[in-house]
Amino acid sequence: MIELQCPVAGPLQLQGEWFQNGSMNITVKNVPNSVYLVIKREAKRKRRSLNSEIIQALEAEAAEAERRRQMSKLRKELDKFAASLPPLGDSAPLIRADRER
Repeated sequence: MIELQCPVAGPLQLQGEWFQNGSMNITVKNVPNSVYLVIKREAKRKRRSLNSEIIQALEAEAAEAERRRQMSKLRKELDKFAASLPPLGDSAPLIRADRER
């Protein structure tokens, strides 16, 4: 239950869920015709509805965005770890000594 405060009517209570069956309905406006035609063609090729194809494309993009976010986080952790390591000295003397053996 959600409670809102209305300045005129006082407290309002809303019951229900924002999502229906764990899903969200959205409306997309002004889709370029070229994009629409590609999605429609792919849906037909894969024997899916246009709606299913759009959901699949959104899921794939969401997964890719999450992967990029995780990679960015891991890169920051790796950079932090690398900065914590002691500096390396010049390896040339070690290589020369090894060659002289």
